Amino acid sequence: MGRNKKDAAQDVLTLYNQMQEDETIESGKNEIKVTLNEIESAKNALNAAREELAKANRMLESTRVALVAAYRSTDNIVDSICNAIVKAEQSNLKVGINDEGLAQLNERNNTAIAAFKQAFDEHEKRINVLFTHQQKELKCIRNIEEGAYFNGRTYAWMFGLAFVSWTIIFVEITIWICIKLF
Repeated sequence: MGRNKKDAAQDVLTLYNQMQEDETIESGKNEIKVTLNEIESAKNALNAAREELAKANRMLESTRVALVAAYRSTDNIVDSICNAIVKAEQSNLKVGINDEGLAQLNERNNTAIAAFKQAFDEHEKRINVLFTHQQKELKCIRNIEEGAYFNGRTYAWMFGLAFVSWTIIFVEITIWICIKLF
């Protein structure tokens, strides 16, 4: 027994401290693993977001190209219209209409106005029919939602069941009375 109690206690304390350090290191490793897993999932999410951004960038680039082409096309159209206006201003055009032409123009205008009125009236009739139908549909839907919707067949079944129930009760009472009397 060459060792004394103090050395043995010191050894136990050293072993205990070593075990504490090992546990601390192990828990640190576990925390690092969890952190690495979180970093990996964040990395995957960032890669997915980067791919979406790349897609959006490609779409923006194609949209930009289309907008530039549309802008150039619009610019060409505006230039053409301006040139046409300038040429129209420079040209002299004399138009004359006689009484016969005026009468034909009035006749055509009246015919067109009558056709527009007729089409408008027919359209108004269709709209009124659709509106009436829509009101009926909305009323039906409202009744169904409120739970108060019964069609004629439902009422017939309800009346029939009530009639059969009262008939059965009446027959049972009659049979009971007959049994009690005899």
